[in-house]
Amino acid sequence: MLDAFMKTKKLLTNTLLGVGAALLFTLIANAEQQPQGQKKQPPKLPVGFVTVEPKLLSLTKNLPGRLVAVRDAVVRARVTGIVEKRLFKEGSYVHAGEPLFQIDDRQFRADLASARAQLAQAQAAQKLNAGDVNRYRSLLKSKAVSRQIYDKAQAQLAAANAAIEMAKAAITQAQLNIEYAKVSAPIDGYIGQADVSEGALVSSGSATPMAQIQQIDPLYVNIKQPATQIIKIKQMLMKSGVDTKDVEKMGIKVNVFLDDGSLYPHKGRLLFANVNVDPNTGEAMLRATLPNPEHLLMPGLYVRVEVPQAKIDHAVLLPQQAVTRGKRDTVFVLNDDDTYVARPIKIVQSQNNQWLVSEGLKAGERVIVDGMQTVLMMHLKTVTPVPFGEKPPQQQGKQQSQKKEK
Repeated sequence: MLDAFMKTKKLLTNTLLGVGAALLFTLIANAEQQPQGQKKQPPKLPVGFVTVEPKLLSLTKNLPGRLVAVRDAVVRARVTGIVEKRLFKEGSYVHAGEPLFQIDDRQFRADLASARAQLAQAQAAQKLNAGDVNRYRSLLKSKAVSRQIYDKAQAQLAAANAAIEMAKAAITQAQLNIEYAKVSAPIDGYIGQADVSEGALVSSGSATPMAQIQQIDPLYVNIKQPATQIIKIKQMLMKSGVDTKDVEKMGIKVNVFLDDGSLYPHKGRLLFANVNVDPNTGEAMLRATLPNPEHLLMPGLYVRVEVPQAKIDHAVLLPQQAVTRGKRDTVFVLNDDDTYVARPIKIVQSQNNQWLVSEGLKAGERVIVDGMQTVLMMHLKTVTPVPFGEKPPQQQGKQQSQKKEK
């Protein structure tokens, strides 16, 4: 039995030695097949890039603006009296000439009747005095009456004529008072709450308003902007041959954004720029008109207004994530052999989540936008360029294979 065990052990040992020799032979053969001096190639990670394409760019700037009613009328009493009735619904839309309040007009109607009676009296006196003048004129020629009597008759006729004019004026005033007793809307627009109630005493000399009416289509937008920027806008337009003396004729359109950031569907149009500059802030006021046909906007609201600033013929815009900000703003530019180099650039301003670059880049150059952080951490010298926004070829191949498997 011992002999059998020894034979089995010897057989197992020989088998293991044979397997080890075969593995060693395979490794040596593979080593001989690999070219001498060849090193393992480092991986090439994909990076997204954009190509520099200069283009014509209109610079804009978002500025705060406040909406103002185009016409704002405060309704006041033009006669003194007691308010009898309110004739409008608060918050409603009223038209010019529409009655709003009724003031007690009984006194004015009495004044009208009195003025008409005075007119009749003056007309009767005028008729009598005119007859006397005609009669005395013929008698004066024959010296049947004195010159004094004739002159007195003429004076009485003139007084009667004046009394007629006074009576007519009194009638007109009484009629106006009756008309004013019915307080009407001076303009079209939305009327707010009534500031006086029935039974209140109002006066033509009182500063107390009865109501307020605002016309809100269109609306004005008052915008404050640095005067230097207004000068730049005018210079830009002058280069285009536009007369900058009349801002309204320039036809400059502006976009308006609401408080929630949404774009208002109607464009505004600049009307004028204030010629005065605030010495404390260096700002001047711009005014634009804004259509409001749906009556969505209200006076007093604050909005953001996108105002054009200037035009650049060969503007270079880069996604903001492509730029490393610091004392010297830099980007990574791809070489033809897919290596990369850091390049300092000069940034002018932000424009719609992009940087406007004035120096450091040429048309056709490829600027890396994303993927550089991993490349720098791994100290890689070359990369696999992929247009920004597209997926690397490997990922596209995986997606296609997954679709085929499905």
